[in-house]
Amino acid sequence: MKKVLGSFELNRIQQRNCIIGMSFLPGNCIDLVIADPPYNIGREGAKVNLKKGYKAINESWDNIEDYETFTTHWLRECYRVLKPGGSILCYGSHHSIFITGYVMRQLGFKVKTQYVWRKKNPPPSFLGTNPTYATEFIIWATKPDGLTTYNLDYAKAINEGKNIHNILETALTPKREKTYGKFPCQKPLQLAVKLIQLHSNINDTILIPFCGSGTEAVASVVTNRSFISFETNREYIELANNRLDDISMQEDLIDSKLLNPLQKGQDKKENL
Repeated sequence: MKKVLGSFELNRIQQRNCIIGMSFLPGNCIDLVIADPPYNIGREGAKVNLKKGYKAINESWDNIEDYETFTTHWLRECYRVLKPGGSILCYGSHHSIFITGYVMRQLGFKVKTQYVWRKKNPPPSFLGTNPTYATEFIIWATKPDGLTTYNLDYAKAINEGKNIHNILETALTPKREKTYGKFPCQKPLQLAVKLIQLHSNINDTILIPFCGSGTEAVASVVTNRSFISFETNREYIELANNRLDDISMQEDLIDSKLLNPLQKGQDKKENL
């Protein structure tokens, strides 16, 4: 039987603007939002024009004139649909993260911490006018007046029995995760798997306002969560759906230690 939330079937990518799409969801229905919005690099970033090598993102969706208003509109809907105590994880760079954090506080979110995603193999600074930019950020914030999820047992299980630091280190998204096509800012699967398992539970419902290549949707499925996601670009939806249709292959790309570390530990105890 298909699961439905509001006007939408779960575990489907809806082709529509996320602000409009979220308006059809009931209030207090989402356990976790994981958002990878435009960073506005197209407007705020350096214009690097090289025949070979790095190019700044040159997409219409990443060139937003009034970024604060845009951010306010989609975050306001996220706040409305989150359950009390529910979490939001929002990616950003120095182009966007300060506006995002400010707007979150204005809307009533409680900012819990800021993760730092450190890239093991960042692209070089071709212009040489800045240090090599090797990090992006993820704000973790919550909606007040409810029980907030932080799975300490999972954190310890993936970190040799100790709580993790707020620095998450991975390589850039490998080619094997881009089999079905390329997306300009695709995040690594292992990063999404870690964040989802830290801040939600099995059978929770996850909202992904900006689907892109579908990384967070794939991570939701392989960790036994439901998702609802929005995306306006048909090519990106096709890319994401192809990944979801080949979910067993996607799961094989993820280190098994990240998927079920608690179960593996329990199995080991039972065999003693």
